[in-house]
Amino acid sequence: MNTGDTHYIKRMNRRIIIENVIKHVSLSRSELSRITGLNKATISSQVGELMEEGHIVERETGASVTRGRKPIMIEINERAGFTIGIDIDEQVTNILCCDLKGQLIHRQSVALDTHYFDEMTESLLHILKEDILPAGSLLQEIPLVGIGVGIHGIVNNDHQIVFTPKQEWIDEDIKSRLEQEMNVPVFIDNSANLSVFAEQVYYEQVSDLFCLTLHSGIGLGIIKDFNIYRGFQGFAGEIGHMIVEPNGLPCPCGNHGCWEMYASNKALLKNLHQDAAQLSTESMAALFHKEVQGSVLDDYLDYLALGLNNVINIFNPERIVINSALFSARPELLADLISRFHSKFNNYDELKISRLNEDACAYGAAALAFKGFFDITIVDHSKRHSEQMNVDLV
Repeated sequence: MNTGDTHYIKRMNRRIIIENVIKHVSLSRSELSRITGLNKATISSQVGELMEEGHIVERETGASVTRGRKPIMIEINERAGFTIGIDIDEQVTNILCCDLKGQLIHRQSVALDTHYFDEMTESLLHILKEDILPAGSLLQEIPLVGIGVGIHGIVNNDHQIVFTPKQEWIDEDIKSRLEQEMNVPVFIDNSANLSVFAEQVYYEQVSDLFCLTLHSGIGLGIIKDFNIYRGFQGFAGEIGHMIVEPNGLPCPCGNHGCWEMYASNKALLKNLHQDAAQLSTESMAALFHKEVQGSVLDDYLDYLALGLNNVINIFNPERIVINSALFSARPELLADLISRFHSKFNNYDELKISRLNEDACAYGAAALAFKGFFDITIVDHSKRHSEQMNVDLV
């Protein structure tokens, strides 16, 4: 076996160990050996290196199964670093900071003028440096290890912004600027891709997952075999620009009658004579809960069902998650939407409402940076997140 093979195998073993420590939250070396199939010598060597790097810690459990010593459990060291997830939308930029166990440690929402790319980037950098990472803050005690950014538009496979319909950014590079100023790896992706990634990381550990985001526009994030499906050059998922009304309403993309002109939250608010820019998350939820009734609601659900019916028939997804403030405020509408599917070809396992809501993109961005930092293939925080939810309910 040559040196290259040895390095490759060592890297793969390291990846397997890290992925399982993340997934199982806390486990002993013997359990890790049993789960991964790696021998105890390999486990001991790899865990030792990860502990020297500060990425893994050993903790004694509170009780022993036998009269012997208490078992020593291996866990990710949450204070070894944190990642930042940024969702840059037209009106509001959502910023979340997560530790290396995927737990939220800071959040901030800011109104940035995103129509001028250079000015927006300067403002974002100022917030990162002066608000989130000022000297003496809690986050100064933990190293920043990566940043993820969600863009509501087309992002290619090289993390470059190709086009955003709302701000009309064309061929912009935010990755290089952030990396230069923040001195950490930066990952850029489409907001719908990051939203579906977050759903998988925190809740939906299935290999075939779709997430339909209904906010200022409509996006479709696709997970296939546990990987984000991006298409040939990274343009997949722009489902909001599927034409549902020939010669219909003009869309910033250049076409007429695009689906998001009829079935996005922004389109619904326009029909309610409301300006999305003037509404907070709480006021929007209150509005959707009380005032969406009658023909406005029926027309909206008809258009939403029309497009979603096309998605189901084309892709035959296992599970679909709808990320929408309307459905979060009124979950009973899900049954009403499903009742509008009349095709005999409709086939899917489950259609459900997102529990991450407007935070999904930023959580996904932070998780993408986390994935890059550890150089792993699968990120699974679902067990930890489920345990935390159970604690919160007690």
